[in-house]
Amino acid sequence: MIKIMKISDNFRHHFFKEVLIPLIIVLLITFSAGFFTLHWAGVRTNNDETALQQQIVETTLSQALGDMLKQQRSLTQWQPLADRLAQDKPDLQWLNENVGAWLSTMFDHQLIYLLDASGHPVYLWENGRNVPAEQFGHVAFPVRAFMQSLQQQHSLKNGRHDIVGFALIDDGPAIVALGQISGNAADSGQYSMLSIRRMDSGWLASLAQRSLLRDLHFTNTLSREADSGFYPLTSFDGLAIGSLQWQAERPGSRMLHAITPVMLLVSLVIILICIVMMRRLWVSAMHLSDSVLQLGASEAQAQHLAFHDVLTGLPNRALVEERMSQALVRIARQKDKVALLLLDLDRFKTINDTYGHQAGDELIVQVAHRLNGLVRHIDTVGRLGGDEFVIIQKEITSSRDASELCQRIINAMSQPFLLLGNETWVGVSIGVVLAPDDATERMEMMRKADIALYEAKNQGRGKYRMFERSMDESLKTRQQIGADLRHALQTKRDLHVFYQPLMDISGQKVVALEALIRWQHPVHGRISPTELIPVAEDIGLITQLGEWVLREACRVARLWPDLSIAVNVSPLQFRSPGFVERIKAIVNKEQISPTHIELEITEGVLIEDEKTAKGIIDELREAGFRIALDDFGTGYSSLNYLSNFAVDKIKIDRSFTQSLGVTSNSSAIIESVVKLGHAMGLTVTAEGVETHGQMTALARAGCNQLQGYLFSEAVPKEQLDQLINQRHAS
Repeated sequence: MIKIMKISDNFRHHFFKEVLIPLIIVLLITFSAGFFTLHWAGVRTNNDETALQQQIVETTLSQALGDMLKQQRSLTQWQPLADRLAQDKPDLQWLNENVGAWLSTMFDHQLIYLLDASGHPVYLWENGRNVPAEQFGHVAFPVRAFMQSLQQQHSLKNGRHDIVGFALIDDGPAIVALGQISGNAADSGQYSMLSIRRMDSGWLASLAQRSLLRDLHFTNTLSREADSGFYPLTSFDGLAIGSLQWQAERPGSRMLHAITPVMLLVSLVIILICIVMMRRLWVSAMHLSDSVLQLGASEAQAQHLAFHDVLTGLPNRALVEERMSQALVRIARQKDKVALLLLDLDRFKTINDTYGHQAGDELIVQVAHRLNGLVRHIDTVGRLGGDEFVIIQKEITSSRDASELCQRIINAMSQPFLLLGNETWVGVSIGVVLAPDDATERMEMMRKADIALYEAKNQGRGKYRMFERSMDESLKTRQQIGADLRHALQTKRDLHVFYQPLMDISGQKVVALEALIRWQHPVHGRISPTELIPVAEDIGLITQLGEWVLREACRVARLWPDLSIAVNVSPLQFRSPGFVERIKAIVNKEQISPTHIELEITEGVLIEDEKTAKGIIDELREAGFRIALDDFGTGYSSLNYLSNFAVDKIKIDRSFTQSLGVTSNSSAIIESVVKLGHAMGLTVTAEGVETHGQMTALARAGCNQLQGYLFSEAVPKEQLDQLINQRHAS
């Protein structure tokens, strides 16, 4: 009783530690991230709106300065004014009517002065009337910088003849325009016009109305008021004179005020749902715990658990090994045979990742039920663990009985499974070994069944393979080759990168190179890439090998900057963590632009996880790499991939090229592929060109590039100079 209570207490502690606390942490992180995102979005929206209003104010003020100059030029460039000023005694009434009254009435210039060459006023008009010359003193100091600048400009032959800017006049902001009066009688620049327009409350109200600003006002300080828009005003000589400020629009804050109550309500609902689900989970877990404790109290049930899989109820590894030993002892006295079938589900990990472990467990249970329904009562179906099953088929007369059972299993597994309300498909790969034909010892049978299973998976999954002696020898050879490859990659001996040219449609000019791995094994001779690449994938060296090829290709790209270098990417390398960052680091270290590198991927890269593959491809193209879809046309949905994935080139598989002139529809297929590629803005390359007839047909179809033995086989980098120069010369 004490032991049961202790187990119950441990279970409660485990539940709080492994379930409840992580859930609370996840909820806190989720809600914090959500509210932080909302706050950030609101602040960002407010800042963007304020920046937009500041830009509007800046544009409006710039336009006001330009208008001020245009209005003043209507007089400074007017010949009658120059003529009047050239007289010994200008007509004051005429100046009032045509200068003072004109600018103040038409354009609202409050202060207008005509100045001589020394800067002394000869005519003064302020606020609709003439004033004495002494009145000029209140503007003389604020506009001194304008007058000095105009004098300097006048000393230059091609200098400006008018200037405009801001100044602080009578403790208030104003727009100041100063321009020389030009004309036949005054072209020496001895007279100038100074006009001032105050930026008073009326002017600011007009500006606020045009710019849709609230509470626009001028302040002498440069400190920003709370929640206000801000635009600093600077005088002509660069000194700060104050700022324009207004009540800033805050759409982000309004959005937050509207959304926050809804978010709080949603959060509360989520918390309540989690509480209800946790309570139900707790009750269910406690019931399960009680059931396990009750089962543990029964000695018979404990014995069953020791030899059976808890999830499926099938015999586990211990019971399978015991029954296998019994079957082998029996066949030693009789003439029948025993078949050992090792089964492994295809795509089980994908289903686990997509639907969760609960769905994965349900799938295992359903598979167990189907397998039990396919065998006789004398046979044994067991589960070794994970998605691995085993069947002991006893009292058979030949391998045909095992083959028929394998085919029934494959057919049954090809039917859909119903998981969480969704129809899901999985496959199965099977390795088969017979006793006493292949082995008579239990461990040896398991080893050979595993070898046969490996061959079944290696040939495309969804298949079964009977063990053959050559498989064992092939496995040992592959293991030795794998060890040799690891050594070769460490020492960089016997491994080489060759380059095959891609030609333009005329077949005369090299437009690109494809980097191809070559391995001259010291014992077995040349190992073809079709054998080398699978070995590298099996032993986990494909990423290291692919990156070495990329480095070598980058070094060749530096020698031939006008050519792009194509590098093949294995699906395993493509899906490896950090793939994009590593290849970007390689090209940066080798000082090569990613635009010189073209990454060739196959349909296998895209099949398993289209969303992840699309993200990787988009990131690669954003970095500057070009993407080519290799072996185009061999996959079941290549056309669909062109619409979903952004690639730059398609390479027509050599099987289509080789069929030119052999099958009647080969030319039509290639023309369709080329038209499709061109319609989507893609470059089209044909592989495997070996005859001039094929070259002519591909040129007629509209291919952009050609590749094949007709032009050159792959050559080492030392021969590239001769190959490229010879082609260009011819």
